[in-house]
Amino acid sequence: MSTVFIINAGVPSPMGSRGALNDEMTRIAREEFERAGWTVLVTDLKNEWKLEEETAKILAADLIIVQTPIWAMYAPWQMKRWIDVVSTNPAVCGTDGRTRTDPSRKYGTGGFLTDKRYLISSTWNAPAEAPFEPNGFYDGRGLEGALLPLHKQFEYLGVAPLPSFAVHDVYKNPSIEGDLARWRSRVEAIARNPAKKN
Repeated sequence: MSTVFIINAGVPSPMGSRGALNDEMTRIAREEFERAGWTVLVTDLKNEWKLEEETAKILAADLIIVQTPIWAMYAPWQMKRWIDVVSTNPAVCGTDGRTRTDPSRKYGTGGFLTDKRYLISSTWNAPAEAPFEPNGFYDGRGLEGALLPLHKQFEYLGVAPLPSFAVHDVYKNPSIEGDLARWRSRVEAIARNPAKKN
C-alpha cells in the first residue's frame, strides 16, 4: 500500500483569504487517494505540529504533496518555517553531498530520500500566462522556474519531482469550479497509476 503526505499551507492571509481554496484542494486530494487505497497523512499548517511527527510522515511517504498559496512570490511563512525546521532535520536531510576525499561530489547531491516523489500544487493571484511571458514579471521562467526555491529544497533531500499543478487568477478572474475539476482529475490519475510520471 502506498502512502501520501499532504502539507496544507492554506493559512489565513493578510489580504483576508481564509485558506478555503487550499483546504478544499487538500480535501479533494485526500478523498481521491483514500478512494484508491492509499494511506493519507496530512499536516495543516493552521495547526501546531511536532518535528518528530513530521519527519516520521516524510519517511513513511511515497509521495509528498505541498498544497500552498503563493504570496509575495513564495509560500506563506508558515510553510517556510516548516521547511526550515523539518527539512533540515538529520532524520530526513543528508549532507550537502561534498566530501574532502572526493572533490568530484557536487554541492546539493547528498539527499538520501531518493525513493520518494513530490508534487507542488499552488494557488496564485497571477494569471496563468504570467510565468511564461518572455518580457513579463517572471522573465519567461515558467511555472517550475517561479517555484524554484521549493523545488531546490526537495532536490536537496533527494526527492524526485512530478510536474507542478497551479490554479491562477484566483482573485480577479477565478474559475474555481473548473480548476477543482482539473485538480481532482490530476490526483485521481496519480492515485490510480502511481508509477506513471504524471
